[in-house]
Amino acid sequence: MGLMITATNAAGVGPGLWTFEMPPHQVRLFGAAPSATGHRSVIVLKACNFDAKARTLQFDVDDAVALNVGTQPEAIAIAAETPTSSSQASITSRNTAPMAAYAPGDRQFLSLAKDLLPLPMQRAAAALLDGVRQRAQGELKRGLARNFSETPDNFWYVIIQPRVAQLSITIRGPVDHFEPMAKLPIKDDRGNTLFKVTSEADVPSALELIFHAKRRK
Repeated sequence: MGLMITATNAAGVGPGLWTFEMPPHQVRLFGAAPSATGHRSVIVLKACNFDAKARTLQFDVDDAVALNVGTQPEAIAIAAETPTSSSQASITSRNTAPMAAYAPGDRQFLSLAKDLLPLPMQRAAAALLDGVRQRAQGELKRGLARNFSETPDNFWYVIIQPRVAQLSITIRGPVDHFEPMAKLPIKDDRGNTLFKVTSEADVPSALELIFHAKRRK
């Protein structure tokens, strides 16, 4: 048994995904991170105990691996494996917004993702939408195919791609607007910027890109 860490102000933002407060020097306890960019630190946890009431996330220092050391005391943790025990599973599900809490268009997106994508990408889609709705009220509106646009301000647009098990996301603004902060590969999409979400680990970087998109005044 190693040193137990208790992270404070923790919140569940998706299945196996939590945000919490931790200064950069503490994140460095979990080994040399391969990157040090942006405000947020990113940590992968092999095992942890999340208490929604106390807003704490407890884990053994030996169960944590640092992926990125940020500049601010903001951190996001990703579970290395899907919670299997009923107690952990119920904790995780309680902290993802229930389907009923979403607008009809958002529910349609989650339902289609569930029908067309493998389980890890279903979780990624749910965590992505949950992360967006925590910061932006709105609703996804389905197009003619598997595409959804954000309303009333279409600052991000998502296509479910079942053949490659990915989400293709277009965000408003040219590539050079996103280049300084992008942690995922980006490319031009007719004057806007396109990127892919291929796993749940991409979600924090995807949310950073989405909220860097140009918004309607």
